[in-house]
Amino acid sequence: MLRRLFFLPITAVLLWAQEVPRPEYPQPQFQREQWMTLNGTWEFEFDDKDVGVAENWSAGAKKFSRNILVPFCFESKKSGIGDTSFHPVVWYRRAVTLPADWKGKRAILNFGAVDYLARVWVNGRFAGEHTGGHVGF
Repeated sequence: MLRRLFFLPITAVLLWAQEVPRPEYPQPQFQREQWMTLNGTWEFEFDDKDVGVAENWSAGAKKFSRNILVPFCFESKKSGIGDTSFHPVVWYRRAVTLPADWKGKRAILNFGAVDYLARVWVNGRFAGEHTGGHVGF
C-alpha cells in the first residue's frame, strides 16, 4: 500500500521564490473571501524504510533531500522528481505563515486529493488522516 505522509508547519515564512503552478487550483468549493493556494515548492523525502513516524520527522528537524513542485505527483517529470519506481511512504513538508489579517479567524486546510493514505501533522502535532485517492478532505 502506498502511503503519503504530509507535514505542514505553520510557523515559518511562506516561500514564493518560484512561480506557483496552476494558481487557480484548488478552487474554494464554497464562497470564501480569503484563501491561499499551497501549490508550489514543498520539501520532499522518500521513506522506503518507513521510519519517518518513529524518527519523528514531523517535528521538522530532519532535513529533506529533495523539493517537489505541487500539485504534481513525484512520478511526474513536472514535479521535478520524475521517479516512477515504487516507494511505500513519502513525505511532503511545507512551512506556511498565515496572513496577519487572518488572526483570530478559522483556517481550513483542504487537500483536493491524495493517493492513497495521507497522515497530516500541523506544527508537529498529528491532525488526522484520510484514505482514498480521488476525494478531497
